[in-house]
This record gives sequence, structure tokens and C-alpha cells, in this order.
Amino acid sequence: MTQDQKHEALQPIHPSMKGKLDPAFEKLYNDNVANTPLKPIDLSILRSKYSVLYSYGTGPAPEVARQYDTQITTHEGVTLDIRVYEPDTTAGPWPVHIDFHGGGWGLGDLDTESHICKHICKEAGVAVIDVAYRLVPENAYPCGVTDSFAALKYVYEKGAREFKIDPRRISIGGVSAGGFISLALGHLARDAGIPLRLIAVGTPVVDDLSQYASAADSPFPSMRENEHAPTLNWARLAWFDKLKWSSLGSTPEEVAKRRARVPPLFFNLFRADSFSDLPKTLIYTAGADPLRDEGEAYGMKLIAHGNEVTMKRFPGVPHPFMHMDKDLWQAKDFILQTAAAIRAALHG
Repeated sequence: MTQDQKHEALQPIHPSMKGKLDPAFEKLYNDNVANTPLKPIDLSILRSKYSVLYSYGTGPAPEVARQYDTQITTHEGVTLDIRVYEPDTTAGPWPVHIDFHGGGWGLGDLDTESHICKHICKEAGVAVIDVAYRLVPENAYPCGVTDSFAALKYVYEKGAREFKIDPRRISIGGVSAGGFISLALGHLARDAGIPLRLIAVGTPVVDDLSQYASAADSPFPSMRENEHAPTLNWARLAWFDKLKWSSLGSTPEEVAKRRARVPPLFFNLFRADSFSDLPKTLIYTAGADPLRDEGEAYGMKLIAHGNEVTMKRFPGVPHPFMHMDKDLWQAKDFILQTAAAIRAALHG
């Protein structure tokens, strides 16, 4: 097995994580996945299983008044699958929350965060639109960012007619790569004059991992402290990062040439041109996540530039903890507090 194939997804909890994890998570992980044998990665198989990867810890989701799948065609001519969740409050127009799923740019679909979308729809009393942006490597990065911004523009311009939503009351959010997308869209929406009431993200990617040859090179302590964390660790992050950049070409020279044309914001949020006048932002991080400190550092940068930011770190849990709301109080609180913040922002 080559180094590129390892990416260390499901293995016994590493000794370096001793004392860092909630016992409830440790039991959940040990009972369900710790003894799963490590196999070479097949992207198609990984995709087929990704949205149920944490189903062993996922609780039941509430029913919404209506749920349906449809497609939109963006101004750029890209057709995207979306899923719409409607609340059982009135006949509309509703405030709307737009979700961008996680999955390291190469995984994820409309089932990935379905249970979270249903909770937000029900608890916040808003319509939710989940967007299936195109994935790498068959599509060139930054397709996830550009597709998602195109979807936001579509909902803002046409959503009142097509989805019975109120374009003056929009929030956006997502987890992991979806968190990166949402935070990047804050900058793009500001510059395009699209008003956003709230950006709500969980365990977001922020920094450009390709700068570092190892976890020890990262300036963020959490990358070193949680180098061998369960569910997401340095090796898996590096695998996803290589997959992302491989979408730009078949040779290092081709990748470098095409990467040089990618706006810095699209791969490193710290390199945005301006951090002023951004929407109200909610950032939730996880104590045992390698990405913890970069998410919090980005939040502090927003605060330093005069933006309204709420941050909370959930202790003792790894990167995808919010999918385990059946067993983890942290996941339940994440979902309910996210929904409450969206309700306050869109109904206030």
C-alpha cells in the first residue's frame, strides 16, 4: 500500500489521543469502527458509503412539511442538483437557509447532511436548500466554491418565484469543506451586494494545507495535537488535499500553472483581500479536530476587523461529531444551537 493510499480513516484510536476524547465518543467509535480493516482507497466505493459513514451515531430527524429534489441551471450554464425542505408554518414566502455539504471536495451528496437540514427546517421554521456542487477530481477545483456561489446567486435572484422564499432573509452554512465554501461566499456575497443574515459553519477548513509537508510544519497547535485523531487526521487531510489539486492536471507543471490562476481566497481564507463588512458569523469547532485552531483563528481575524462573530468549541469530539447526535450531547447541542441562531437571524 502506498503512502497516498493510506489516509488512515477507520483504525483503533491512536495512543496520542489518550485523555482528549469524550468517553461516550470512544465507546461509540470502538463499538462500531475501530476494528474495521484498512483497505486501499476506491473513490467510487468511498463515495457510495460516505453519507452513511457515521450513521451508527446519527439520531432520527424530524419530518418536514415537504421535501423534494430538483435542479437549477446557473448563469454559467452548470446544472446542479438541489434538495428543498419546506417548513410547516405558512405557505411562504419563507426565510431560507442554504446548506453546502462537507466531504473534502471529492465526497458528499444531498444525503450527507440531510438530517441536519431537516432539524434546521423544523426548529428554525425556515426553508432549507441543500446544494450538490460538482466534485473533484473529475471537475476542476475550485468548482465547489464557484458552483455554490452560482447557486446562492440563483436563489437570491429567482428563489422568490421558484421556491417561495424571501430573498431578504438568507443564511448559509455547512460543515468542513462546506464550512470553507460558506465562509468564502461571505466575501463574494458582500462584493456582489447579496445580503446574508448569517453564516453558520461547523469544523471549517480555512488554511491551505499544501503549504506544509507534515503536521509539524503547521502553525496551528491543533494540527499537531490531533495529528492522529480518529475520523479525520493529518494523513486523511493530506489525501483529500492531493485529490483536490490533482483535478487541475496530470503533471506537477500543469497543476502549478492552473493553480496560479486560482484566486487565493478559493484555497486559503486567510488570504482574502478584505475582512471588513462581512455577515454575522457563527463558527463551531471540535476539540479533537486538527482543523480546530485555524477555524478559531479565522473567527478572531473577523472580530479584529469589526465583524460580529460567535464561536464555540465542543470538547472531546472529533471533526464530524455533528453527525452523531444519537449518542453525543455535543452533536445535539451543535444542531439545536445552529438552528436557534438561524431562527434568530432570519425571523428577528
